Parts: sequence; C-alpha cells; structure tokens
Amino acid sequence: MLRYALFTIWITIFILGVSPVYGGPGKEMFAQKCLNCHINSEETEVVNPVDKASMQWRRFFKRHKHNRFKDISELLTPEDKQQILEYLVDHASDSDQPEIAGVR
Repeated sequence: MLRYALFTIWITIFILGVSPVYGGPGKEMFAQKCLNCHINSEETEVVNPVDKASMQWRRFFKRHKHNRFKDISELLTPEDKQQILEYLVDHASDSDQPEIAGVR
C-alpha cells in the first residue's frame, strides 16, 4: 500500500512538474532555443516571460527586434517563433500566470 501511495505521488509530481502541458510546446521551445543562449552566454542577458507585458512581446516579434542583436531566422522556423511567442504572452508580466523561465 505504501508503494502504491509513493508511486502515485511520484507520478503526480512528475506530471505537474515537468509536463509540457503546463507551458505547452512553447515552453520547451523557449528552453531549448532561447535559454541556450540567454543563460549560457556572457554576451546576452537572461530573458524571462515576465520581462515584458504581452503587448510588448507581440511587438518585439512583429518588428523582428531580436535581429538587432542576432539574426535568429536560421535557428527558428516561423512555427517555432509562434510557439515561443504564445508561451511568452501566456506568461508575460500582465498575464494570469506570470512565470520566470525554469521556475513555476
């Protein structure tokens, strides 16, 4: 009985803690494509969804502002960019679920 309870708790923690459903595919894409440079590089600042309001994220992507610093067109497909944008907007500073990357 104790094993069953521990197993159930473990599965619940796993599903709630690392499931891509929490942030959708955009969260994984953001972690893989964006944080790779924005955390592991001395040349870039750390970026989090809460750094901007949802309208600012939309404007940033619409105006291709990232290209001022580095051209990412070869790193991200239009679908990748859309998924990342949706994640950033869903967890922006003015959203119902603001989020810092890697922290819930």
